[in-house]
Amino acid sequence: MRTASPSDLDSIVRVHQQAFEGFLMTLLGPRFLRGYYQCVLTYAQPIFLVAEREGQVVGFVAGFVNPPRFYAQLRQRKLPLALAAASHLMWRPRLWQRALSSLRRAETLALSNDEPTLAELASVGVAPAAQGLGAGKQLVLAFLERARERGVAEVVLTTDAHHNDAVNAFYQKLGFTCMRQFWHTPERLMNEYRIRLEQVESPHQEPSR
Repeated sequence: MRTASPSDLDSIVRVHQQAFEGFLMTLLGPRFLRGYYQCVLTYAQPIFLVAEREGQVVGFVAGFVNPPRFYAQLRQRKLPLALAAASHLMWRPRLWQRALSSLRRAETLALSNDEPTLAELASVGVAPAAQGLGAGKQLVLAFLERARERGVAEVVLTTDAHHNDAVNAFYQKLGFTCMRQFWHTPERLMNEYRIRLEQVESPHQEPSR
C-alpha cells in the first residue's frame, strides 16, 4: 500500500475498467478516466492510494479533502474532460443524459461552502484477480487513516442503492451509515454514506478494554 503517483495512472485506469465495467465513467473511455484521476492527483489535498501485488497495481482508492474545493477545480477542467469523452459520447447517445446529470451534480457541489474537515471517498477499485483477498477493505481503512491524519472529522461516499447489495453491505460492515438517498437520474437511486472518524479505531491506538 502506497501513495499513488503520476506513473500509476495507466494502471489505475486499467483497474478501474476491470472493476467498473459498464459504469458511466468507464463508458466515457480511458482518456476521460486518465484525465479525471489526474485531477485527483494534482488537487491540493488528495487522498490517493494504490495496492500492489508482485509489483503490479491491483487496487486503488481515490478521494479528496474538502469536496467543494475539488469540484470547483474539476469544473475548471470540464472542457478537456469533455473533449476526452467526446468520441465515446458521439457513438453512445444514451450516455448524454447520464453524463449531464453527473455534470450538474458536480456543478452543484462546486458551489457549496468549503468543508475542510470533510473528505469524500470517490472511488475504490480492485482488479478481479485480487478480489476476495481483503484488498478493498485495507484500501478503505488506509483511506480513513490518511483522512484522520489530515484533520478530517467525517468521510462521505455515494454508491448505487439498487442491485448493489454486496457493496452496500461492505460499507456498512466497515461502519458507514446511510444518511440519505437521492436520485442521480430518474433511473438511478443513490445511497449517501458517512462515517465519523472518531468512531474508527486508529491502528496506532491501543485496543480499548
